[in-house]
Amino acid sequence: MIKMELTEGVDAGLWQWDRRRWISGRSWIEPFTHPAIEHLVVTNPEYGQSCLIVREAVSGRQPVTMIRRVMSDPDYRRQVEEVDAWPLAAVRVEMAAGQGVRITCGERGVAPLYLRSTRGRLAVSWDLLNLEPGADDLDAREVAAMLAYRTRYSTATVFRTIRQLTERSTATWDHRTGLSINYPAPALHSRPRILHADADPVAAFDDLLRREITARPLSADDCVVELSGGMDSSMTALALAETVGPVRTAALTLGGDIGDQQRRRRCELSARARLGPDLTVPVAEFGPFHPTGPRASGRPTSPTDGTYAEAMNELYSRLGAAGARWVFTGIGGDELCFQRPEERTLTGDPWNLHPVPVHLGPRARDTLPHIEDDLAPASVLHASTLLALAVHSATAMRHGLWPVSPLATPLVLRFGESLPLAWRRGKKLMRIRLEQAGYSREVVHPPLRENFAATCEAAMLQNGLPLLYQWLPGSILALQGLLDSVALTTECAVVATTGHGASELYRPLALEAALRSLALPAVAPTP
Repeated sequence: MIKMELTEGVDAGLWQWDRRRWISGRSWIEPFTHPAIEHLVVTNPEYGQSCLIVREAVSGRQPVTMIRRVMSDPDYRRQVEEVDAWPLAAVRVEMAAGQGVRITCGERGVAPLYLRSTRGRLAVSWDLLNLEPGADDLDAREVAAMLAYRTRYSTATVFRTIRQLTERSTATWDHRTGLSINYPAPALHSRPRILHADADPVAAFDDLLRREITARPLSADDCVVELSGGMDSSMTALALAETVGPVRTAALTLGGDIGDQQRRRRCELSARARLGPDLTVPVAEFGPFHPTGPRASGRPTSPTDGTYAEAMNELYSRLGAAGARWVFTGIGGDELCFQRPEERTLTGDPWNLHPVPVHLGPRARDTLPHIEDDLAPASVLHASTLLALAVHSATAMRHGLWPVSPLATPLVLRFGESLPLAWRRGKKLMRIRLEQAGYSREVVHPPLRENFAATCEAAMLQNGLPLLYQWLPGSILALQGLLDSVALTTECAVVATTGHGASELYRPLALEAALRSLALPAVAPTP
């Protein structure tokens, strides 16, 4: 929600607004410019304190922005502590004479902040690329986790000198002592419960989604929902139609028989819910590493960008040009219907744990026994949800869109965790919601599985494999011992011969492309 740069000698009482940023000397703080975001500075001259509050605007309250309020100590403290109870996304930056700076975020995980402290300067941004990451600054354990398909949620990033402010955490910085981040207490979670005989989970679920959406001042003309046709995005779309009105729809579309099914299902959903105009981008035309895309052409890209970044950037560019300001998604739906380990033992439903790739280099393999060390405490939302929100937030915000994911919210998740397994398994809750609304069997139980797996495979064969062959001899990751170039070369040859397994090459190529785009020389790791 903010970008900022602080230097030594920050004066807590002299922050002034210049129509774009709050400025104090050579330090500045820039809130994300969007009608969803409001911000104010409160000061307490008696104790030399100031606090910048940046938050998502809520319905029923007069929006505030570009306001500087001077308060006495009790009122100042109440205003600062109100941020902790704010119902939507919020972040606060506290400053006090001689005490450095404290940055605290909430539990929702939207637009997480990245921080870098160097030579008496603190840089912060929701976009990791703003912090000038370098290909010679890699964290071996984080790289290994990414390449090995292992989820890690902590303050660490793939760059050693760049930290992430995890949910509910507080970063403290002083130009003399540097940066530290303190984790919160582990979040509590609900367990499945027995429903009352007259309980109506579908109605309760629908009510929670409506409340989440109407917490914001929205109009149909400004909103778009990513409606792939899947269960998760359908829940978001129906709730939007019932609360905001005929919002626009958008999607990356598939080809072939699966694409025909997707088109029919999306049309039925849109027509029955009375949604607005539709905008689609054929994902195959903008697949991973498309020759005209940023990754293949060397334009700056982040290691946190999504698999279908080329297609998503095209979609968001078109949506921004069409006047959309808020983009709604179905992120969080899988975790809402998550099965606990003991439930999977009971049902026999498998864990989708990806095997460790053979192309990991020796330095990366050495970190695998420690892959679960130094993690953040249990978060309010699932770690996988927070990581997905981080990817989506940055992509949307680069195009001036504010992202909202109603399924990825604390109350909705708590509700899902409380449901008996039968309501979560196979997303029964969502399917019954669609059945009750009168949708066809094809919408509720599509016979063909709709995903982008074939798109990724085809794009990697056509675009990715040649790039990987080209880059392997001087691979940044291989030079640092994080990839085994011999093993990866062998994999490439097998894929080229058989035409299968190209998707397994995606992660090493994506990370290599991001590092190369940073235009900094790679160096061997320090012994």
